[in-house]
Amino acid sequence: MFFSEIIWWSSDPLAFTAGMWLTRAILILALTVALLDVVERFQIGELFGLLVVAGLYGLLNGALIARSAFVNLPASLVTRALGVQTLAAIMGLLWLSWMLDGRGFLPTRGVVLAAVGLLSGIWLRWYPLLPANAFPVPPLSAALLMLILSLAILGLLIQLARWLPPEPEWSFRLGWGGWTLVIAGLMLAFWSAARAGAIDAADGALLGALLGYLVMLLFFLRGRTRQPFFRRVVPPGPVSLPVYLLYGALVILPAAVGYSLPGDGPEGLPLVAMTACITIFGVTWLPGISLGIGLRAYIQLFRQGG
Repeated sequence: MFFSEIIWWSSDPLAFTAGMWLTRAILILALTVALLDVVERFQIGELFGLLVVAGLYGLLNGALIARSAFVNLPASLVTRALGVQTLAAIMGLLWLSWMLDGRGFLPTRGVVLAAVGLLSGIWLRWYPLLPANAFPVPPLSAALLMLILSLAILGLLIQLARWLPPEPEWSFRLGWGGWTLVIAGLMLAFWSAARAGAIDAADGALLGALLGYLVMLLFFLRGRTRQPFFRRVVPPGPVSLPVYLLYGALVILPAAVGYSLPGDGPEGLPLVAMTACITIFGVTWLPGISLGIGLRAYIQLFRQGG
């Protein structure tokens, strides 16, 4: 939720009521819990698999929660669902791993978080100016306050995660009751989005086809790592407060810089450059993974034939 609603929002979060925040929080929590089950069930640990899981989140969030995936096809599908929301999901998974693996500060992680902060500042400042949007640019103070409060809440949750039971049998997997609640919630979200005109029958068919394709990819990627993702964070390692504060500063300070970059409206260079990067990512990651899986299969067959 931090990355999809605070870092790269798709609507005006400052205008949300308490009920709207609660509804989004419940839906995003249910979706996140379900995808963590998928990560464990399919023994996902490598980047390809995490990207596919993030793509599932991006499609479902963009279609049913943010309701921005089908606003202006194909651009909205590429830039929002497969672009921004997928990036938000992969960064959420990486953040969870980095904060709980007990490895301390690593410069490469700092560089990634600084880049995320810079892009978030550009997004917060210029995204509302796009013609398709109808909400005001948030003041820098409000945007940074939301970032700081969200990081503080995340830090508290990470500290609470250290109290998880250390038994190796601890699992992210849901039971039948959990999956029933998740599916019911997503069906209710689909019905609500359809009533609001955010998704129609053709959009639903496209969403189902893309989701089915991603699930098929997961079967090809199943168990292709010696250390599944969830085993890196359970049981959680020690969390250093200075390291967490440093990582948080590496998001907040570049965000202020990105927000303050010179530019004039939606045609300004910062937004144009960021939109181009997001579009390239949204267009290429799914075909790239598909091609990578195909090449792996070909190399394996070649080796077996040799």
